[in-house]
Amino acid sequence: MKIAVAVVGALGAGYLLTAARASTRMYGFSAPAAAREQSLERRFQLLPTPAKARDAHAFLTAEPHVAGSPRDRVLAEWVRDRWREYGLEQIEITTHDVLLPYPTDMRVEMTSPGGRGEHGERWRASFKEEPVDGDPYSAREVGPAYHAYSASGDVTAPVVYAGSGNPADYDWLAAHGVDIKGKIALVRYSVPYSYRGYKALTAEQRGAAGILIYSDPADDGFKKGKVYPNGPWGPESHIQRGGVVYDFRVPGDPLTPGWASLPGAKRIPAADALSLPKIMSAPLSWKDARVILSALGGPDAPAAWQGGLPMKYHVGAGPAAVHMRVRMDDAIRPIWTVDARITGTTEPDQLVIVGNHRDAWVYGGVDPSSGTSSLMELARSLGTLARQGARPKRTIVFASWDAEEFTLTSSTEWGEQHARELSDHAVAYLNVDSSASGPNFGAAAVPALNRLIAEAADAVIDPDTGRSVADVFRTSRHDVGALPTAGGGDLVNNRLGSGSDYTVFLNFLGVPIVDMSFSGPYGVYHSIYDNHMWMTKFGDPGFRYHAAMTRLWGVMALRLANANVVPLDYQAYPPRLREFVRELVTRAPAYRTALAPIDAAISRLETAANRMQRRIDTALGTQRIVGTNSTAGTRSTTASIDQALIAAERGFIDRDGIPDRPWYRHLIYAPKPTYAAEVLPGIAEAIEAGDRARVADQVSRLTAALNRVAGALER
Repeated sequence: MKIAVAVVGALGAGYLLTAARASTRMYGFSAPAAAREQSLERRFQLLPTPAKARDAHAFLTAEPHVAGSPRDRVLAEWVRDRWREYGLEQIEITTHDVLLPYPTDMRVEMTSPGGRGEHGERWRASFKEEPVDGDPYSAREVGPAYHAYSASGDVTAPVVYAGSGNPADYDWLAAHGVDIKGKIALVRYSVPYSYRGYKALTAEQRGAAGILIYSDPADDGFKKGKVYPNGPWGPESHIQRGGVVYDFRVPGDPLTPGWASLPGAKRIPAADALSLPKIMSAPLSWKDARVILSALGGPDAPAAWQGGLPMKYHVGAGPAAVHMRVRMDDAIRPIWTVDARITGTTEPDQLVIVGNHRDAWVYGGVDPSSGTSSLMELARSLGTLARQGARPKRTIVFASWDAEEFTLTSSTEWGEQHARELSDHAVAYLNVDSSASGPNFGAAAVPALNRLIAEAADAVIDPDTGRSVADVFRTSRHDVGALPTAGGGDLVNNRLGSGSDYTVFLNFLGVPIVDMSFSGPYGVYHSIYDNHMWMTKFGDPGFRYHAAMTRLWGVMALRLANANVVPLDYQAYPPRLREFVRELVTRAPAYRTALAPIDAAISRLETAANRMQRRIDTALGTQRIVGTNSTAGTRSTTASIDQALIAAERGFIDRDGIPDRPWYRHLIYAPKPTYAAEVLPGIAEAIEAGDRARVADQVSRLTAALNRVAGALER
């Protein structure tokens, strides 16, 4: 009763009702084990605090810490040292030497018309953001904004405004007599989100000499609402930094595709790297882009391209022309992955992995330091339980990734380095990139984790309402956000693209994954204004959602680690797979017959999943499988169930991968170049190419994969 009273005081009166409801919904647990788990989770949920999350956030965001920088190394050591204090085990800092270029020269200057300032100088983009009142972080010198992995080059050319820089935009230009070849494309960031690397690739393929990408106020500035420091949206000089690498082809170090970039590793020539752009690219604020846009002539831009600036947008080409120069140093630099464990008591080889990246483009107030703050609270809280004797059944692995902002780098290298262990033993990977920029929960995951997420979200209180996170979601409006993790109307979005550190686990190794966040209005993405001050004013002023994310993350990890059988529910897959196939048929009805063999394989998977569920229900109904009354026979039963469930997702992996990008080996999910999800990617891309022989081959491969998954569940 003392615990219950304390929980009510700490988390709100609604907690007990939610916890009581959650006790009857705990997938993978027998009734006695569920009661013990509920008691443990009550203890756990008392431990994370907003104050400690705030303190961690203030330290993490005190200075810029781009990947490979001295401050990035300091933070790696700080994470290591804190994890030692928290009682975590096997703590390591792993160094990977990767291609991590920094800029040595960035220049965009107007050459016509006129383009001279009051002292006769050419107008030049600043690549810097202006200080704002009351924010000391914004007054510091942080170096020029740039695009990671831009090609180096030097060109003077007319500018063409190309909307959002998608293929259809260039088609419109061509239809209206505007030639992009040899020109510099000016495009805007997109809402919904479209990866800047896709914009670079499209411009490269269309023959542009360079690309400038800017943030239009219609998308993330004053047209959305009040701008920072008076509101959450981007002020006129905010700049969205970011990578433009083609990691939708292969992520990680571009020079070690498919193997770990440990010291001394072999490297391919940069000219052979599929992920490296061959076009110059640079980011602009709308304050600087406005100078160029206002000088453009030519046809009026279509209505959909008209932005938030008080002017008519024209497409050019010219008369505006700019001199664009980018010089990158193409250096190999060290990055640092920090990992640690709480070793399991009875199934130490089975791994539940939780992770977040540490590197930031500047301060990383939301992305990623909100997630890192929650990760640190998670480590502290679970470490406290372990020191008190409440150790998990399975091992929980903690990971602080590096250079995610460049090309999902250290998670990819670490995953490639430990591929065999992870393939054999990883139960699931739980990813939080940014834990809080507002109060709206969203999750993306493989269907096998839908049930776990829903039950955990029913067991954790939303700080604003006193109701469960799941209940708040069910009664809220869900708008598509500006970032690649934006979901739809379901609590769990089962369409997985890319853009964060779960990629290697899902797409290369076949490990079930979750990616989740609390989100809200956020117009300072990857800018100098994404800092501790912005977070305390707008993102999560009381740091209560940081603590809520820790609780949610921890409940999921504890249930995965302590369940009698791993809580992976493959009954959720067949309905989604049928949905994905129907979409392909609707998009390309001529291929209906070619896709027909998939139906029988889905039905076999459905039968196997249903039988597995009955087997789990039978096992969990036998109370001897837990505690001191366990027998060798029941342990053998649950062990075989665990092995089957862990192996099942691996069945979706095809060793040859998807045509033209073999690193991506999961046949249900891959990212489009935009980072959006491509479901059944091998077949979808073969249909798009109009290649019937390839469609038949990919149908055969998918059918074999579905049968592998069914076979794993049948064993």
